[in-house]
Amino acid sequence: MSGDNVYDCLVVGGGPAGSTTAWKLAGKGRDVLLLEKRQEIGVPVRCGEGISKQLLDLVGLERDPAWISSEMDGAIIHSPGGTSLALGPEIAGPEVGFVIRREAFDQLLARKAARAGAEVRVKSEVISLKRKDGIWEAVVRTVEGEKRVRSRIVVAADGFESGISRMAGIDTRIGPRDMDSCIQYEMVGVETEERFTEFFLGREKAPGGYIWCFPKGKDIANVGIGVNGSFMRDGGEPLRLLDRFISENDRFRNGTITEINAGGVSVSLPPDRTVADSFLAVGDAARMVDPLTGGGVYNGCFAAIQAADAIHDALERRDTSERGLETYERGWRAGLESEMVRNYLAKEKLLEMSDEILDKVIEAISGYDLSEISTEELLKAVGARYPEVLTDIIG
Repeated sequence: MSGDNVYDCLVVGGGPAGSTTAWKLAGKGRDVLLLEKRQEIGVPVRCGEGISKQLLDLVGLERDPAWISSEMDGAIIHSPGGTSLALGPEIAGPEVGFVIRREAFDQLLARKAARAGAEVRVKSEVISLKRKDGIWEAVVRTVEGEKRVRSRIVVAADGFESGISRMAGIDTRIGPRDMDSCIQYEMVGVETEERFTEFFLGREKAPGGYIWCFPKGKDIANVGIGVNGSFMRDGGEPLRLLDRFISENDRFRNGTITEINAGGVSVSLPPDRTVADSFLAVGDAARMVDPLTGGGVYNGCFAAIQAADAIHDALERRDTSERGLETYERGWRAGLESEMVRNYLAKEKLLEMSDEILDKVIEAISGYDLSEISTEELLKAVGARYPEVLTDIIG
């Protein structure tokens, strides 16, 4: 890492989106520098650790017990009143497939990047970024002091806080309604549905969000909570609510907490633009998290692959302008944006829905095979049983 060298691409952030971008781009023969501000990639874990099986095919990974804790058959949704709804993996969302050891998964992707030829540096934090004569210059704080790095293109993959996007002029600010505050315990000695992830809904439990239980073995699980920011002033403190849920539940109250993690998650629409001249943002840094579930690993890796292709092509054409990187903007939006918009609208509706209405919705559809029924048929089923609920749902 030297100011004399001009890299093809500087990737800031060693999470799944950043490492996948570096891996795929270095595999195309590009000179890539991947920087991670923490001393260990993947630590601390800020994730429920559920991923879809489709992710492995997307990025090209084999199943490996070194980073897979358990395989899931589906999900169980628990309504506020206690009705349980089982979902198959094909419709259960991006958190169903595998429960992983996220630190091991992130480190695997970083090693893939290194083996493809990327230069990977930890304990390296970008503290300033400016562009001069078509080249980005970053000042990086390292254990050896400040260093200067020059690069033709910069990729912001620095997660939820994403200072890099703001340095490049991309506005990623969001309001309280578009973020969840989360805390998670890894617990041993708990009772789980070993092959199912579980989600517990209700304003009394987790206002604007949900409580989850992701099994990692016979008696070990991640038990966590996400609370929407719009409820934080109304007694919606995640730690208090999670502790109360555990203390009131026979399955969890005798468990032992072996790890605690906390952080923020965006549940917003993505910004209007994720590219600028010689710059693009991927993953959480570009608000690509699913607004309904809070899952972001698949979306981040999908965008990373689009980013690597677009950057390589732009360098080949010697046009790294915003227009030259437009294929990235079009590519990730074509693959992700429509579902994100749909799930954002669903999240907005759920924020307004009372526990009574939510109970009735889940009760009305609990007897159906959800893998074979359309959304239109589900709405008809709800309307036939509770016509007043259908009015509330569709407005």
